[in-house]
Amino acid sequence: MTQTSTPFSLRPATSADWPVVARLLEGHGLPRQGAEANLSNTVLAVADGEVLGCAAAEMHGTAALLRSVAVAPGQQGRGIGRVLVSTVLDEARRRGVPTIHLLTTTAPDWFARFGFELEPIGRAPAALAASAEFQGACPASAVFMSQVLRAPRTVSAGGPADALPVAVIGAGPVGLAALARLLERGIGAIVLEAGDSVGAHLLDYGHVRLFSPWRFDIDPAIAARLEASGWRAPPDEDLPLARDVVERVLRPFAALPEVARCLRLGTRVTGIAREGFDKARSAGREAAPFVIHALQDGRPITLRARAVIDASGTWSTPNPLGASGLPALGEVEHAAAIVHGIPDVLGRDRARYAGRRTLVVGAGHSAANVLLDLAALAREAPGTRLVWATRSTSLARVFGGGDADGLPARGQLGASLAALRADGGLAFVGGLHVTAVSRAGPARGDADAAGGLVVEGTLPDGRLHRIEDIDQIVCATGQRPDLDLTRELRVALDPWLESAATLGPLIDPNLHSCGTVRPHGHRELGHPEPGLYTVGVKSYGRAPTFLMATGFEQVRSVVAAIAGDLESADRVALELPSTGVCSIADAAPAAAESCCAPAIAGPATVSCCAPAIVEPEAASCCAPAIVEPAAASCCAPAIVEPAAASCCAPKPAPVAATRCCG
Repeated sequence: MTQTSTPFSLRPATSADWPVVARLLEGHGLPRQGAEANLSNTVLAVADGEVLGCAAAEMHGTAALLRSVAVAPGQQGRGIGRVLVSTVLDEARRRGVPTIHLLTTTAPDWFARFGFELEPIGRAPAALAASAEFQGACPASAVFMSQVLRAPRTVSAGGPADALPVAVIGAGPVGLAALARLLERGIGAIVLEAGDSVGAHLLDYGHVRLFSPWRFDIDPAIAARLEASGWRAPPDEDLPLARDVVERVLRPFAALPEVARCLRLGTRVTGIAREGFDKARSAGREAAPFVIHALQDGRPITLRARAVIDASGTWSTPNPLGASGLPALGEVEHAAAIVHGIPDVLGRDRARYAGRRTLVVGAGHSAANVLLDLAALAREAPGTRLVWATRSTSLARVFGGGDADGLPARGQLGASLAALRADGGLAFVGGLHVTAVSRAGPARGDADAAGGLVVEGTLPDGRLHRIEDIDQIVCATGQRPDLDLTRELRVALDPWLESAATLGPLIDPNLHSCGTVRPHGHRELGHPEPGLYTVGVKSYGRAPTFLMATGFEQVRSVVAAIAGDLESADRVALELPSTGVCSIADAAPAAAESCCAPAIAGPATVSCCAPAIVEPEAASCCAPAIVEPAAASCCAPAIVEPAAASCCAPKPAPVAATRCCG
């Protein structure tokens, strides 16, 4: 096997993997005794269906033993060992394992960077004596190392670590649901919201009627606390406007005394880190509190927290008009004529669009809402014209499942848009990849008047295409998460969606558009940084079709985990309405074998001023051997890393489905 930069992902081993696992262990001189029986606790690194490495954490009573660490020849030096060891330790902490141990002949210094310490072998837990390693599979020269695993610390900003609050970033429906769950369990909390009101993102498109009825839009814990104050819930099947959710639920909840004291409006978080630890430092990291930098009414402040729940959403970081993910040429210069999201065409923003020619770019529900409003405006305001451009040539997803949609209003939205196009109510350009925006010369013989906008792009066959005489542009191409907030933390993200890593394969619009996702909770929403969770629409990254009900169940599980109630945290239930459309359109042939095929995670990177990592080609006994590096990084000597890792019970990975999202 030759070394490749193909991204890799992690998945649990199955009995069918034993032959390849056995060959890896044999090739590195590692013991096979007991390894086959421990496959359920073995994790594999894979790429393109090929196993690149394996590792396991074998349970003996309450103690875990790291074992069976091996990386295939030619795959060392890619950070596989570092990723896997971090995963092992993180998962062991999540499962409440108090200690983890290992035997190694050559790598004690490397393991020390993860918090392992040398111990006399006589201090090994008696339960480990039954393991194959302690029964002679490892040589007498092996040294014994241990690590005490600490669960995330408990919350009052500025106090000792075990008295700090949980920080919730964002006071939207999901962030406030997290607060309701924290209050329910008696856990101190602070909620940091950049806007001057709760539900600020919802208010930005407050005129839009949601396609999910009230029964999907109110968190049970919020409802319970409001009902205790005399509040009455709206009818379950009524469809609220986005601003109704704020005015009828979120603001009444925020006004409760116990809630109001936790809220910090006008507080924009600018960065989160571990106090005293940059991203590269490991030993003792999990015991340090989080430190949060923010601007409160423009004034810099610093806060400390025991855990962080990032519910900041993605609405404030829209995707650009440019199809490559970067702004199109001229997009920044003509930003005054470009609106992102869902403008209030029939209300607040009517004068901007009445009597003008507007280009809407996008193929989601936001674009559908804008186009239908513009069509209504055109019937009232002469001269109002609309052009619709999409990057895809297929409109099946935006037109939706019609009567088969579990949310009738969502199905009707797509059906209404399909009818508008069929009736010739708009000009349509499919498969347009926008590359440039410019302004034509003076229009209509007026030397002082600026001409209309010209939008240029390429079509699927490579031909250039121009859309001319445009007055306004609405860019409804979706949103992306702000990753700068957690740049100094260790996060695990899907490499292309930037969603929580294990959710990527389930929600990737390149593979399917089912609109449903299997139940998921704290294990999928956590990161290699213990105590950090991404929830709400941000957990979906760049993927669409997130429903509030998903976020409510996410935070229930996360808060239970923070409270140490793993039984409740792991009992996740989620039933969402189907979209009525399920496809694998536009998926690459290799991915099309299953519409729910897992995405491949990318390898860790080495920065200029962090040590370069070199992994060994062979391992000895129960831990990999150290290999002398051939070269150093530009700022520090190269560090040799074993090809390692596992978890005592790996996070469940998506299994290829026999039917789409079944």
